[in-house]
Amino acid sequence: MSSPTPAVPPSREFVLLGITYGLYTVGLLLFWPAVVGVIMAYVKRGDVTGTFLDSHYGWLIRTFWWWVAGFIFAVGAIIAMVLPGAIALGRTMPTDIVQVPWSVLGGAIGGGLFIACVWFWVVYRLVRGTLRLADGRAVP
Repeated sequence: MSSPTPAVPPSREFVLLGITYGLYTVGLLLFWPAVVGVIMAYVKRGDVTGTFLDSHYGWLIRTFWWWVAGFIFAVGAIIAMVLPGAIALGRTMPTDIVQVPWSVLGGAIGGGLFIACVWFWVVYRLVRGTLRLADGRAVP
């Protein structure tokens, strides 16, 4: 008894998935294409049920929501750390000398590094997914 061969999706579905990956890639610079990409992923996911392309759409959907959560967390942390110090600095700032507290600098730098880490994580996920799609394999 041989095992059933997995269903091979039509080339149109490959193209649409490639466009979705492309929208996410452009979304690294302008966020709105990634929003269009996640909408496409939700809409097209049902069309490829039972194929390995379904895992790619799930991969892209999870990537998007973790990307948004990481960005919101980083911006919230920056605001929570920097805003109180910046307000206090604005109230007590002399006219000649500006002394920025380390907590303000540390919050801004730390938040910026976290945003950069999220950005590189998204790049990693897009590259890994695209390479696996090019090989005709599912993503984990």
